[in-house]
Amino acid sequence: MKIDTTLTGGLSTMGTDAAAAEAAGYAGIWTFEGAHDPFLPLLLAAEHTDRVELGTSIAVAFARNPLLLATIAWDLQAFSRGRFVLGLGSQIRAHITRRYSMPWSQPANRMRDMVLAVRAIWDSWQQGGRLDYRGEFYQHTLMPPLFMPAPAEVEGFGPPPIYLAGVGPQMTTVAGEVADGFMSHPFCTPKFLREVTLPALEQGAQRARKSLDDIVIHHSAMIAIGRSDSERAAARQAIRKQLAFYGSTPAYWPILELHDRAELGPRLKDMSKKGEWDRMADLVDDSFLDAVALTVTDPARAAAQLHERYDGIVERLGFSTPYQADPVLLAELLREL
Repeated sequence: MKIDTTLTGGLSTMGTDAAAAEAAGYAGIWTFEGAHDPFLPLLLAAEHTDRVELGTSIAVAFARNPLLLATIAWDLQAFSRGRFVLGLGSQIRAHITRRYSMPWSQPANRMRDMVLAVRAIWDSWQQGGRLDYRGEFYQHTLMPPLFMPAPAEVEGFGPPPIYLAGVGPQMTTVAGEVADGFMSHPFCTPKFLREVTLPALEQGAQRARKSLDDIVIHHSAMIAIGRSDSERAAARQAIRKQLAFYGSTPAYWPILELHDRAELGPRLKDMSKKGEWDRMADLVDDSFLDAVALTVTDPARAAAQLHERYDGIVERLGFSTPYQADPVLLAELLREL
């Protein structure tokens, strides 16, 4: 199992942060698309590291088009000498249509088409042939030689792998079909991963005549870590608020339903519309919080617990901390894992 980290600092510190993460022993560094672009930090991370893998977890796919994604990913793969992973997620309708002003329809089918289009573009660049991709949502039929990067730029390692994020069975099945890896949501519990995610991935893999072993599964486990009871209590409260936010999104309600909390989602959604963000956390009980997140009192014991939770499910494990976690404690946990 590879242990990864997510870096959220700004561009001014990304180089030193990435070098420190590599020195600490992390196998991968991930960024996510929040208030800032997810790709620019990885260019700096690549410049200041030699070994660690670099990926987006996630870049919003539908905010872009296949050619733009293909170009950015190719350049980062070439510059990092084969260490980049293009991690894509769909986001939800409101963000795509209202925040990005982009089209939204049939997200699972659209994601399949986007991945296939990106691969077709890469193939045309590697083979020097005519680009003629005609999908349901994306069509790419023009690629003059002037706009084709040299295949030698990725010689020896090729274009980057593509990971897809998902929760629901449709998107997860598409990931199993067309992606090299799958990124589960931090809201997912081990029970959900075993009973819902793995069967959907396997179904998709079978469509493409692959097996589940052909798909790298990445999960960012939510952990509450601190040196004192008060620090851990504060971390748990931050996670509780994050879980309430996630639970207000209908796309994540299957997780609540699996844990016999189907009524919680609509209540959280209604409160979110009223802006009752702090009160929403009160609805997240300790039992569900503990099903999603692990409270770390001792790194060695926590490492064993994480291994027990995720061994046989994921190949890559990260730490999700929606609060400012102590990097020294995280490094201790890393060493124990």
